[in-house]
Amino acid sequence: MCPMCTTTRKRNDKMKKVFGIPLEKKKELMEILEKDPYEKGSFAMMGYKLKEGEQVGESGDMLYLYVSGEDEKIKGAGEKLGELKEDVPESTEKKIIELIAEEEEKAASGMGDIFG
Repeated sequence: MCPMCTTTRKRNDKMKKVFGIPLEKKKELMEILEKDPYEKGSFAMMGYKLKEGEQVGESGDMLYLYVSGEDEKIKGAGEKLGELKEDVPESTEKKIIELIAEEEEKAASGMGDIFG
């Protein structure tokens, strides 16, 4: 666990982080996420998942942006989001990270069923 935040590390020592963004700032968020998709360090190159609050059992007025990668990339992502981002309680962040891990595992096992 990162001593300065609620960021957690999982497999391959990759950092996993969830940023909260108010729903009313979705347009600005999408501009940041889609900017320069081929640039090193862009959100497109890093990969991300965006969840609405209701999808994860939280307030419908928040968006949750999940990213994973090396420390520098996560720090860069936070800097790019700037004033848009809000702190996410540790319990909410853990819940979202676990939910996304479950989704990824289901998707991987589904592919195994298809190609197995």
